[in-house]
Amino acid sequence: MTLLGTRLGGGIVGVPSSAKNMGYVTIQVIQVFLVFISMFSKWMLMQTREITGISSLPGLGMHLYGNWSIYLVNSLIALAQFGFPIIFFIVFGDAASSLIIRINSDAHSFWTSKAFTHIILAIVMLYLVLKKEIHQLRYASVVLFFGIILFVFLLFIHFLTSDPDPEPKEDITDTKVDIKFFASLPTVIASYAFNSSYFTAFGTLKNKTKANGLTAGFSAIIVAFLVYLVTPLLAFGLYGANVESNLLINIGEENDALAIILEVMFLFIAIIHIPIIFFIGKEAVLIMFDEATRQSYSKHAIHKVGELNKEKKESAAVAPDQNQSEEVKHEGGGESSGHDMIVKEDKQQPEKPQKLEQSEKPQESEQALQSEKSVVVSEAPPAIPVVINPKEYLNMKPIYYYVITIACYSLVVILSIVIKDVTVLFGFIGSTASSWVIIAAPGSFYILSIHKYDVKLTT
Repeated sequence: MTLLGTRLGGGIVGVPSSAKNMGYVTIQVIQVFLVFISMFSKWMLMQTREITGISSLPGLGMHLYGNWSIYLVNSLIALAQFGFPIIFFIVFGDAASSLIIRINSDAHSFWTSKAFTHIILAIVMLYLVLKKEIHQLRYASVVLFFGIILFVFLLFIHFLTSDPDPEPKEDITDTKVDIKFFASLPTVIASYAFNSSYFTAFGTLKNKTKANGLTAGFSAIIVAFLVYLVTPLLAFGLYGANVESNLLINIGEENDALAIILEVMFLFIAIIHIPIIFFIGKEAVLIMFDEATRQSYSKHAIHKVGELNKEKKESAAVAPDQNQSEEVKHEGGGESSGHDMIVKEDKQQPEKPQKLEQSEKPQESEQALQSEKSVVVSEAPPAIPVVINPKEYLNMKPIYYYVITIACYSLVVILSIVIKDVTVLFGFIGSTASSWVIIAAPGSFYILSIHKYDVKLTT
């Protein structure tokens, strides 16, 4: 449910307009393709986690690319995440302004302006935005999920109880490859960009197994597909070719009671979305700041590797033959932890056994050669530091945490006031960070992890 909460609400108001511009049949074909790509990407992320023992995108980046990638990976995560709170601020402002005008048609323009509605919402949500752990927002995720389902259900009731739109539907069903087609495509892509928050949602599971992780990921994708399958049809039935880029604009133009209830409900949905999505983007910025100022991730990982290698050498000095035999057995496909894998990544060359004299027994000579080959096999993977604790940034001074969080939050609020159209955000997110988190990141991580550990997995 945490995973669904990061994307589903924004897609509800944006996908109907994209379906109008691209053609309903065309957008469903694209969605089916995205469903399979998204499922495959989550399978690759879970496989990579099984191989490396790491359950975070920044951790995988450091492990497989090197320390420098902590800035690249977290920058893309921040871009993918911060765009959606801006979208929900804009959606909230549109709906709140409509409700204020309903209450008082002569209301001063200031009370319906984005500056007023967005700042009020920002103040109300500040307490949740400052939370340090995602599990502190888990109840909000549950409420958000059921709120979205209820919104879609009420939209369906609204469709059944309203007069059908009199305009022809040819412009909606036909596919026209033009500038609007390509401008709408990123909205659909961004609506399936769950991967930036996948491991964060995975961390909230009670049983953190591969099967449970895949079940949660696949379930979120299927629910999203069904919602995006139905909502465009309901929007077309209600508003025809007049569907706006933000569906709430259409709803706000109606005067019946159910339309007002839908507006209020989506205000509630937008409010709950913001702290959940913002948390992941905020975390990415805090990780970059902590690494830049304290090198906490790279230094801690290298220090831990050194400690484990020292323990390995001490153990090898006591029983070298037993150590080597256990290592070969472990590399044959048995279970291992992330720490075990770090031990095997020591850059120092293990001392090879001295060559036996010709006078020694042939059996002993053959065993020594076999032991030497085993040690060489264990040297194969390169030494790359591993993030030991993804939450290391929580050890920074509290003043830094709160200043950075409030600064990022203020930037989101300011941009939401300046940017007028949600499609601008969908376009930016969908064409940059979302494409990376859906396709590039899982594929590259999986391929590099196989290349890094292929000797261990096949020996």
